[in-house]
Amino acid sequence: MKFLKSHLLEKVPMKIDTSKLESELTRLGLEVDSIEKLKNKSDVLFDLDLTPNRGDCFSVLGIARELAAVNNKKIKKESNGLIASKLSPNSKVKISAKAACPRYCFIEIYNLDNTKKLPSFIKERLEAGGINSINPVVDILNYVMLDLGQPMHAFDLNKIGKQINVRFAKSKEKIHLLDESSKVLNDKCLVISDEKEPLAFAGIMGGIKSSVSATTDSVFIESAFFAPNIIRGKARNFNIQTDSSQRFERGVDYNLQSLALVKATNLIKEYLSGTYSKISTVETKSNLPRQKLIDLDLNHLNKKLGFEIKLTKLKKYFEALEFKIERNKKNSLKIKIPSHRFDIEIEEDLVEEIARLEGYDNIPSIDLKTSSSTFRSSNYTQTLNLKKYIANQGFQEVINYSFVNKKSLKELDISEELIELKNPLNENLEVMRTSLFPGLLKTLKSNLNRGENFMKIFEEGKVFKKTFSAREQNMLSGLIFDQDKKKNWSSKKQFSFFDLKKFIVDLLNHLSAKEIVFQQSKNAFLHPNISIDVIKNKQIIGSFGRIHPKINKSIGLKKNFFYYEFLTDALNFKNKYKISESSKYPSVQRDLSFVIPGETQFDNLDKLARKLAGPNLVNLKLFDLYESSEIKNQGSSFAFNFTWQSKFKTLEDKDIDVLVNSIVQGFKEKFNATLRS
Repeated sequence: MKFLKSHLLEKVPMKIDTSKLESELTRLGLEVDSIEKLKNKSDVLFDLDLTPNRGDCFSVLGIARELAAVNNKKIKKESNGLIASKLSPNSKVKISAKAACPRYCFIEIYNLDNTKKLPSFIKERLEAGGINSINPVVDILNYVMLDLGQPMHAFDLNKIGKQINVRFAKSKEKIHLLDESSKVLNDKCLVISDEKEPLAFAGIMGGIKSSVSATTDSVFIESAFFAPNIIRGKARNFNIQTDSSQRFERGVDYNLQSLALVKATNLIKEYLSGTYSKISTVETKSNLPRQKLIDLDLNHLNKKLGFEIKLTKLKKYFEALEFKIERNKKNSLKIKIPSHRFDIEIEEDLVEEIARLEGYDNIPSIDLKTSSSTFRSSNYTQTLNLKKYIANQGFQEVINYSFVNKKSLKELDISEELIELKNPLNENLEVMRTSLFPGLLKTLKSNLNRGENFMKIFEEGKVFKKTFSAREQNMLSGLIFDQDKKKNWSSKKQFSFFDLKKFIVDLLNHLSAKEIVFQQSKNAFLHPNISIDVIKNKQIIGSFGRIHPKINKSIGLKKNFFYYEFLTDALNFKNKYKISESSKYPSVQRDLSFVIPGETQFDNLDKLARKLAGPNLVNLKLFDLYESSEIKNQGSSFAFNFTWQSKFKTLEDKDIDVLVNSIVQGFKEKFNATLRS
């Protein structure tokens, strides 16, 4: 909805700067999409992004009503007066589709001059509203539509018959529209016709045969209420979008037709001259929407708002919105909803209106009151903290169904006995998951299809296995995928197995895990040579590593694809943090690179290095694993970074040399390693 600021403030006489107006409209739920200051003018063009339920705000009047309500102002009233005419219209109107068109107002205007120029403000406001100028009569009708929200249509009186009928179209009946397109209608399409043929696609677009031109001197103008459900969807189905259909399908004020017709007639009389007939109305009142009455419990209102609002203030809000209080009891009001508010249906809608006008930002914050009996298990708290820690490491949590497709499990070579559902939601959700891996894999594929090249995702949830001991287990699993080959200068290298291991070790250290042992993994999802099982008390509590090549091949993904999984309950260690004084003495670093023949588990290398490095070792990390044709026959190259720091003195070269020699000698004796220069 586009409009000029000056047009709006003409309806609500008040002083308000543009930024405050923008703020107030947004606060009212009328989102400001853009603001444009017009060149060579002091005016400002507003563009609102309205929600479908606010059909009443598809007019300057509707927006003015909202602005007035929040600022305790009065709207400038429209004149509903028209000099009485003794002329009766020559046309006769019949409504065959009474439920689709409960009210049809019309007037005939004669001897007008459709070549005269309209005042500049009309064309300026039309242009601002995104409406093209066509001819003076049509421009006036469009201006009234923009101003009040009531679409109207003018027919050239000399081009139509005497008998007008509002009816449903016959099957395969044709109409040639103003945009010069021809449409084949069906019996669900509402039309305005004369004795011969359809003259207009009701509520959407007029026909070209009866259109108003520069030579038109007499017009038949309709101002009708069409049921929204009749118009809704028709424009889209026929690939037509008009300002009229946009308003009719959302709901036009069913008491606006006569007022709009009076305003249009007065403007035509003022600027185009002419004489006019009486305004005639054909209606079936029983088919008009009934004004809704909604009971509002004040205690319920205050409870929902979170604070008590005074009755005097409440009445002002309702009065400003044109809601009428029909009954006022001790703690209850009966509210009559105005005819322009189709969106108000239930008591909660009234609560929302008050909250909206009060301003959501102005509603006071209060502490949430909880019962002293509220209980959270220690496991729940520990799991929540665990998930927070993982999220802080750059992982995004996902949630998948506990039900999976049997076929997808077999494709992943999951051979466990499955728990089948007797009443699955659909054929793709027929068994309970035995692992979180299939769900994470599905999430990964979905994001890959949307162009994501780097992902770190995790899930914590139940898996279900047919065992005698337990049917449910809480699992924590994560996927890391890095296929981004376009690393920029600020990016690190591609994610590797050692990055994953560091994450797992840091996680275990964060949880103060003790007596943890690493060994080569036999997890079916993981690479047999690039994976590790995590052992505690001789039980496997988790695994991590690169995805198995057969899975890589089956899903067509590259090698930088990693997975980890843990029994959640096994990770709920008690965090016991020891705080120690930082050393004031400098640290010393040394890099040692060893060529180690054969296959050796890193864990064994790490244990020996830490043992030989002495009590002043504060950090040890593997920063490179290297294999090339130069050393292929000799083994693999492992490069370690050692950091020492004493709490009692500055470590000298001679102190470090002793430790380095000890490490080199120990690696030679234990692993037949040689120091690489």
